Amino acid sequence: MLRKIAMLIALVLLAGCTPHPRYRADAEGQPAGQMRQNVRYTTNDYIRLGSIMQSYLGKPYAGKSQYEEGVDCSAFTRAVFKEFDGTLIPRMVLQQFQSGRHLSRSQVGYGDLVFFRSGSGGVSHVGIYVGFDQFIHVSSSRGVIISSMNEKHWSRRFVGARRVLVGDRAGERQP
Repeated sequence: MLRKIAMLIALVLLAGCTPHPRYRADAEGQPAGQMRQNVRYTTNDYIRLGSIMQSYLGKPYAGKSQYEEGVDCSAFTRAVFKEFDGTLIPRMVLQQFQSGRHLSRSQVGYGDLVFFRSGSGGVSHVGIYVGFDQFIHVSSSRGVIISSMNEKHWSRRFVGARRVLVGDRAGERQP
């Protein structure tokens, strides 16, 4: 009986030492499923980006408040990136969708733009991905909020993503 318990404990301990698939490296030594990038941004830079985005939380949608100047979705993303490091992105959603580097849903990372469509139309809404399938954006009824990309409303309307903050293009700005 003791021998069986000792064997069971040994098996459990050994099973815990096997590598998890997400940590396997691809042929280039990169963790599987991760993009290779030359990033010039530090952790402090990303914290500052988060602080900038957080400062907008609760700000009303443009035209919804008589007391405070509001923003719409594309003005919000444009203002955040300009304040962060001077990156200039186009003003309109469709133009923002056409700028930057195309990403698949699985490649989306912190600070990337995420785009959605309304109804049967084309691209009509943009937000900034903040991790854990969450994005910050401007709701016409609630102002600047954080929503889940897994919500039925957003998951059905996801169109694509773009990366506009790219460290290996230091000094280059999007028009």
